[in-house]
Amino acid sequence: MSEHHEIERTFGPVPPDLALPGLVGVAGVAELGEAQESLLEATYVDTADLRLVRAGITLRRRTGGADAGWHLKLPAGEGRDEVHAPLGRRTDHVPVALRRLVLARTRGAELAPVATVVTRRSTTDLLDDQGRRLAEVADDCVEGQAPGEDGTDRQSAWREWEVELVDGDPALLDAVEEHLRASGVARSPVQRKVVQVLGERADPPEAPPRPTWTGPASQVLHARLATLVDTLQRQDVAIRRGDPEGVHRARIACRRMRTALATFRPLVECEVTDPLRDELRWLGRELAPARDAQVARDHLLQRLDEQPREALVGPVRQRVRRELDADARDALRAAQATLESERYLALVDRLVQLASAPPWTATAHRKARKRLPRRVRKDVARLLDRLAAAEAATGDGRDEAWHAARKAAKRLRYTAEALEPAAGKPARRLRKAAKQVTTALGARQDTVVAREQLVRLAALAREDGESDFTYGLLVGQEQARAAEAERDALGARGRVEKRCDDWG
Repeated sequence: MSEHHEIERTFGPVPPDLALPGLVGVAGVAELGEAQESLLEATYVDTADLRLVRAGITLRRRTGGADAGWHLKLPAGEGRDEVHAPLGRRTDHVPVALRRLVLARTRGAELAPVATVVTRRSTTDLLDDQGRRLAEVADDCVEGQAPGEDGTDRQSAWREWEVELVDGDPALLDAVEEHLRASGVARSPVQRKVVQVLGERADPPEAPPRPTWTGPASQVLHARLATLVDTLQRQDVAIRRGDPEGVHRARIACRRMRTALATFRPLVECEVTDPLRDELRWLGRELAPARDAQVARDHLLQRLDEQPREALVGPVRQRVRRELDADARDALRAAQATLESERYLALVDRLVQLASAPPWTATAHRKARKRLPRRVRKDVARLLDRLAAAEAATGDGRDEAWHAARKAAKRLRYTAEALEPAAGKPARRLRKAAKQVTTALGARQDTVVAREQLVRLAALAREDGESDFTYGLLVGQEQARAAEAERDALGARGRVEKRCDDWG
């Protein structure tokens, strides 16, 4: 497989007899390359209910042109990441690697052709004065076909222009768009051919109503769940592609969902949601080793960079990198294996159902400002109690007590975050206050993980006849950092109490 990131814009509809306006002189374009003609035939594949297309994902098998093959396009930043796989011998068999990348969206549903598109394309390169390819302009005459819901085929035909960056700056697209608009052709309201062919069937699921503080409390939770389930599905792809940050973001999505379902428990039927909270906890634990190994490696390498030369006794840096790189690779593979499990796919399926139709209780639709402040005050009280317990803890239970305080701080932070679209400034202020505590206690937890790793690495060094001096030195420094983080967390306690007063 191969990958690249594409940033492009589609303009149209374009009248059949309209010539492409001259683009020389627009944002550094010095000349045009020679036009190239091609005939492209694409079969788009999806589930029967268009789960991929409706999530902004395109999966197709295309022949013709320079990049014939299977193409999977995934939303990413300003554009899309395009993953290519060879055509293969079977026209009806989606490559396994591509099927796995979209498994969180399809959830095992069968993939089959949903549309065909034939494009007669003329492409022209936009070159700068050094001959560098800034962008490629495609003049496309398109014919599409898709089965309609009434059993008859839906036929469509149109002309459009596509401008895709190559080595140019994104500002070039803005300049080209302005130039094309002046000629009477604006950016198309539909940026993907398959969506144009499928019509209304490809519309994304209707978003939950934007929550308001005077509206139903259920709207706050509904909007939160819809966003977080989509986030988890997006990060699933990142993990499968080997991005360690995807693990981190997926775990955060799990924690935020657990917080939402716990804090707003009176709004939903707990017989349905409590098991989901347990499964989200399971998933977070399965992903934790991959994140912990990555954090520990980066943390310890940074600490080694801060040491004077004489403090580094033996091949410390090499051992840290070698051992923790191996841990991170193994843990990432384990995380990827988790995403292949039936238990995980069943969880995602249940989460999608939950986000589309939450099981509301009879009182869920009371006004948010009358119902939810009590939940906020309860989360604040929990955090203050756990901070007090951690401050008083001694001996072996100290780390666990501070970790419990950290979890309470996260719960408060995520609760305030969920309320912010509806409640506005009070929720924003509370979120920021809680974030101060979570940041401090997150730093403290990093020292706990680092100390555990240092003890293990020191033992391995001794087994190999190396000095363990540097590891002991770093353990002492991590203990000092832990104490500093505790003071920072306790120092932010007053701000949390003050912001709690905003909630009556």
